[in-house]
Amino acid sequence: MPHVILDNCIGCTLCAVKCPTEAIAGEKKSIFHIDPSLCIDCGVCGIYCPVEAIINPEGNTVQKIKPLAIPKAKVDPVTCTACEFCVDICPFDCISMQPRTNHPEFFKIAVVDEKKCVSCKLCETVCIKGSITVERPAELMSYQPNPR
Repeated sequence: MPHVILDNCIGCTLCAVKCPTEAIAGEKKSIFHIDPSLCIDCGVCGIYCPVEAIINPEGNTVQKIKPLAIPKAKVDPVTCTACEFCVDICPFDCISMQPRTNHPEFFKIAVVDEKKCVSCKLCETVCIKGSITVERPAELMSYQPNPR
């Protein structure tokens, strides 16, 4: 079941801009809607919504998080093997492979541009080594994005 936008939506467009799958559409200053066939239940729309107009699949209002407090993807340098799955799936191009600072002769490591990361967890879901994590608040932890 996808997230749902409530009638108190102000049409600010922020949810649509931040949605990693472009599942949200609407006219500015009107109520937006979520295409259930595209929604991956990541909760990004809700944590950015300034008026808390989005409910999660459990029927709970997703709480807005202050922009600086929104969790970003973190990479474990010990287990990252530069497979590039995270780079390929990131819809915001916020992950790149960079040489390791302490051992540039070894394989590269995934590096996250925190200014671009929206906390969608797509990178985490495809990381076969479990090297990327996004520490989400408890209200978003009760479900995982739908595998596609």
